[in-house]
Amino acid sequence: MAMIEKYKTEHLAKNFQFVLVDKQGNVAESDNTLFNIDVDSQIQDWHPFFENFSDLLSSFKDKLHIDCVHLDSGNTQYITDIDFEKKLDGMLIKVHNLTSYYDNFQTMAQSRNESAIASELIIIKNKEFEERERFKNQFIQNFSHELRNPMMSMMSITNLLAKTDLTPSQKQLLEYVQEGNEHLKLLLEDILSISMISTGRLKLENKTFNLHKLFDLLRFTYANKAKANGLKFDAKIDARLPETAEGDRLRLYQVLTNLLDNALKYTDAGSITFTATLNQKWGNKMNVRFEISDTGKGISTENQKMIFESFSQLNHTNEKDGVGLGLAIVNGLVKLMGSEIKLTSEIDKGSMFYFDLNLKTPITQIKKAPLQKTIKSFAQKSKAAMEKQKILLVEDDERIQTILLKTLIDSGNYHVDIINDGGKVLEQVLDTDYDLIIMDVHLPNTTGNQLARLIRDFPIKKIKNVPIIGITADAFEDNIKGYLKDGMNTILSKPFSDSQLTAAINKYIK
Repeated sequence: MAMIEKYKTEHLAKNFQFVLVDKQGNVAESDNTLFNIDVDSQIQDWHPFFENFSDLLSSFKDKLHIDCVHLDSGNTQYITDIDFEKKLDGMLIKVHNLTSYYDNFQTMAQSRNESAIASELIIIKNKEFEERERFKNQFIQNFSHELRNPMMSMMSITNLLAKTDLTPSQKQLLEYVQEGNEHLKLLLEDILSISMISTGRLKLENKTFNLHKLFDLLRFTYANKAKANGLKFDAKIDARLPETAEGDRLRLYQVLTNLLDNALKYTDAGSITFTATLNQKWGNKMNVRFEISDTGKGISTENQKMIFESFSQLNHTNEKDGVGLGLAIVNGLVKLMGSEIKLTSEIDKGSMFYFDLNLKTPITQIKKAPLQKTIKSFAQKSKAAMEKQKILLVEDDERIQTILLKTLIDSGNYHVDIINDGGKVLEQVLDTDYDLIIMDVHLPNTTGNQLARLIRDFPIKKIKNVPIIGITADAFEDNIKGYLKDGMNTILSKPFSDSQLTAAINKYIK
């Protein structure tokens, strides 16, 4: 107990000072532990805090506690709590030195404030980023929509011109224009794909497709492209791979063509090799490795991560066309398919991009139609082919009207009526029996998908079942799914080719 009393005395002597004053503020006693206060001096004269001592004395009855009072003694600053206690002969003033406590409290409070401010800044930055992303994606959507109609006009007009008598020089110039149109179309699709990937709007569609036909298409396409560039192309396909697979064929094709196009772009001499290998198979599932290797310029280690970012393109001596979207799209799509794109490369020796993809191997059964039914179906189609089909074209853009009308009339198979006002469609459908409707989604007075809903709800069977081909400059998959749900049979996103239009008509017209 003796030691505790010693430590207590040391603590009190270090952190407390007692001052006894009379009712007039004269200092009767002071232990001067913290401050030197002379006996018989006025407490009001010692420190400005006590200037209103008489008012302070009359402001309470017995005791008063004041927090966080700043007092100084020479060059030393103290933060104290002060207790005032009235006595018979005056007042006892107890000064408690709490400088370290208040300093720590202030430091902690400042840290909390800084942390709160930092959190608020993060929230603000996130909101700002989200707002920028919304603006960017809305701009891309609007930009895409506005660009598709004039692109549709340019592509269709050049296709129509190609069918006319042209001089060799005119044909060559027209081919340049057509190549430019195709480049613009691909660029637009790339920008749209990046936007959809970044916003999570791109969804995979797992369907059964012919894997070998996909390989044949790639082999044929890139063998010709490589030959035109003075390169060799080789496709090595594992014989163990099944003919059919279940997955998103469109997105797989998009990944492989982007990688192959990239290899073509940066390979000046040598070869490009496409390899598909069966890693393993279990049940109706399989894992396939896809590789694209080239003998091109190669990519340095420090640049290998950067090339997968949007709008990143390596600067080589011979500058290549492009905006650096291909590999960013590949990276996004491969991740979406549950895999990861990998790269090995060496400067001036070439590169190899590869990824391992899980696919399913569905069990498909092909049923052969009876011969009699096939002959009857052929006879019906032959008879139908002799009669011109009636098509209603609903489109408000005069340029698209002219192009589609000429395409349909030139085929010699159709009678075509044109309406440019969505409000008149139902009246026209009631007056005339149509075999098919080609209808733009965005129309004056109403929308094509709203009209599709009304037609599908019609009580007359012949009207409610008429096939509707929707055409739109809106290429977002979520919106297209909505148009199909509203009753349109299929959607053609502008710009589309004559062959795409013809294929869609032949699919639905009887």
